[in-house]
Amino acid sequence: MGCFIQADSGVESRLVGELTGIAAMNANTSIKPTAIDETESPFLLDNESTFQAWKQRKLQLRQALSPLEQFPLSPATGINLQYATRIKNQIDAFNFIVFESDPTLSRSEFLQLNQCLGMRRIDQNPGAEDDAVTLLQGLPDGDPRANYIPYTDRAMNWHTDGYYNPPERNIKAFSLFCVTAAAEGGANFLLDHEYVYLLLRDTDPESLAVLMSPDFMCVPANETDDTIMRDEQSGPVFAVDPENGRLHMRYTSRPRHLIWKEDSRSQHALECLREILHDSDAIVDLHLSAGLGLICNNILHGRQAYRDTDQDKRLLYRARFLDSIDPRPA
Repeated sequence: MGCFIQADSGVESRLVGELTGIAAMNANTSIKPTAIDETESPFLLDNESTFQAWKQRKLQLRQALSPLEQFPLSPATGINLQYATRIKNQIDAFNFIVFESDPTLSRSEFLQLNQCLGMRRIDQNPGAEDDAVTLLQGLPDGDPRANYIPYTDRAMNWHTDGYYNPPERNIKAFSLFCVTAAAEGGANFLLDHEYVYLLLRDTDPESLAVLMSPDFMCVPANETDDTIMRDEQSGPVFAVDPENGRLHMRYTSRPRHLIWKEDSRSQHALECLREILHDSDAIVDLHLSAGLGLICNNILHGRQAYRDTDQDKRLLYRARFLDSIDPRPA
């Protein structure tokens, strides 16, 4: 099974012109495997010319495209070349797409939809169902999962998913799909981690180098009743993925259960990052209503608090993947 993307003729005509313009800016818009030689990654600090070429294309794409454009997706037939290219450009620009589908989408159909974009290796986290899909909803106090903020109606600050995972289980992408929205609140706020990297490299490359230190951020072990649920994990904020040369980010704004390097250079670098998260004009607000979803390369994100009623109870499907997004034509 694949994904069928449908657009009306007016939208399609505009997209053809849009893609033609982007192709003129950069001829390398054909679909290629995500994997590249890690040593050629634009995110290695020594690769300045590669970074500058990547930066120019990314900024051009961000200017040409809208981050909140909705892509109709359905687990039906394969993606054709035109729409695979369109999605790839959107991901290269913002590292996420917003999609719309049938509000009655089943969990298996939700997973099929993600497979169309190359996301096949799904991560099984402790709060997920047997199919590894997590049901994000407010749970009663008696449920042990209610000890974790995603299963409550409380706000969530900036973070990337799985920042506490070991390197072999780095969350490279995740997907959300809204089955029912809350009566009030629950909107997400989003920020492309590659764009944050770009800003830091342009304005304070020394701080960026510090944030890439392998011991910059330590997440203590998760222990419950003398049982270690998860081992301590230490690592950088920004790192180059050895599988595909892409940028990976580990971050959370939570003030507790986290240990940052305490020397002055590290604290300055952390403050530079936090200033971007507070003031960036690239932050995107997204409210998922029933039938809307988000697919992203594990960008920085957060969530507003929300309120349920008996009639409107928030329920989202979430799946986390060990693969980056890689749309391929059928």
